Amino acid sequence: MSLQIIKISRPTKIELIRLRKRLALARRYYNILKDRETFLLQSFRDTYMRLVEDRRLLNKLLGEALNSYYTALSIHGWQSIIEQAGVVREEAVFKATYKNILGVWVYGFEPGARISPQPQLLPELAGLQRVRNDILTLIARIAENERALINIGMEISRLRRIVNTLEKVYIPRLEKTIRYLSMKFDEMQREDTVRTLRVKRMLEAR
Repeated sequence: MSLQIIKISRPTKIELIRLRKRLALARRYYNILKDRETFLLQSFRDTYMRLVEDRRLLNKLLGEALNSYYTALSIHGWQSIIEQAGVVREEAVFKATYKNILGVWVYGFEPGARISPQPQLLPELAGLQRVRNDILTLIARIAENERALINIGMEISRLRRIVNTLEKVYIPRLEKTIRYLSMKFDEMQREDTVRTLRVKRMLEAR
């Protein structure tokens, strides 16, 4: 679809100057948004790599915890595990905060007080006690990174729409309008020059 020029009720040279200022501002705004999009893409990639690494480590720790749990279950039975679970009175608490990543607000999560070891628990659950605080920390980091990916991705999508509009529609229309008005004023100036020369020759002929 061909781009149409911007409609101007009374095209003047002052309006042409304003259009050139708008074009310069639009190009500068475009460059700023393009740079921000690049930085956000890099941040998105770094966050994704951290998320993958945290998930890999979480799976490893969960494997250790499950081995400890199933060992205790196979030795002492289900009823004993239920009784042992009632001994632990502490709850896992997470604190929610806000973080700003290149102008994008994301949630930050971190576990509260660390759960203290429970010496009265079965010895077979020692492996579970050893890794549970690390598991809670990783869960908080994974939740934070997943939320950050969603928010950064939405901001990148919004920036791309604006950048594409500037690049494909707004800036080309300004350039086309400026070219049209420049040609129009140049033509008017040539006509004035020719008219002036004709008047001058007529006056000289008298």
